Amino acid sequence: MYRHIVGSLDPVAHIEFAASLGFSGVQYAMAAVRPVAEQEAVGRALARHGLEAGCMVYAGRDKLAAPLWGRSDADARAVLARVLAGAFATASRVNSRYVAVLSAADPQLPLTHQRTAMTENLRWAADLADRAGVILCIESISRRSLPNMLIHHVGDAYAIVSGVDHPSVRLIFDTAHVQSMDGDLLGHLEACWEAIALVQIADNPGRLEPGSGELNFANILRFLHRRQYRGLVELEHDWSVPGRDTEQRGIEFLRQLDAGIAHQEVGNGIER
Repeated sequence: MYRHIVGSLDPVAHIEFAASLGFSGVQYAMAAVRPVAEQEAVGRALARHGLEAGCMVYAGRDKLAAPLWGRSDADARAVLARVLAGAFATASRVNSRYVAVLSAADPQLPLTHQRTAMTENLRWAADLADRAGVILCIESISRRSLPNMLIHHVGDAYAIVSGVDHPSVRLIFDTAHVQSMDGDLLGHLEACWEAIALVQIADNPGRLEPGSGELNFANILRFLHRRQYRGLVELEHDWSVPGRDTEQRGIEFLRQLDAGIAHQEVGNGIER
């Protein structure tokens, strides 16, 4: 995220930088495809600084591009069982409680049939996740970011989570994905609230840093504050102009947002 300020892609160096800024956690999204030694080093660094591990994707890009979750055959279930076992082992090493599940769609099959199959597969996987102490997180993905995915609209993601009806299957609410595909961010936050495990923020258009586009992040964070949200708010974005200056402006924008929420809490008689 802050490669120019940190001056390295070493994940441990980024964890130390995040700790120095006062972040509550660090997202290590592609942990599942990183070397085991690196995963273990990340887990130790997070623990050393008292930081929470954000969500990690359950598999590499090859599996994300395959229509696995929308299939109901035994072969697909066997592949999912093997990949999930690896994901849960990785989650244990990095101390992550959240595993994001994404799936491509099969263009040869009706989407409604595939979403029904995904619901059934998640019911089966939910018990595995529960035993592993993790939560499987479903997310709607903008077609601009990843075309031909099984879930592009937040209402479809919410319907699947509701259909599974298990505490180990929840929803990721990503501001840029939802705004791009559905709009009405606060309305959708309200409608999906009881199913949300994590909130991810990026501006729209372009999935760029907060403050670079059209979204009102002060209102989004005020909503989370009013609803007493205590989960992670993950940064998941690119930069409008790659470089140290843009990264520093992004940090200052976050500080301003945080100060605004702090002012609101004092005004309401709430101590931080």
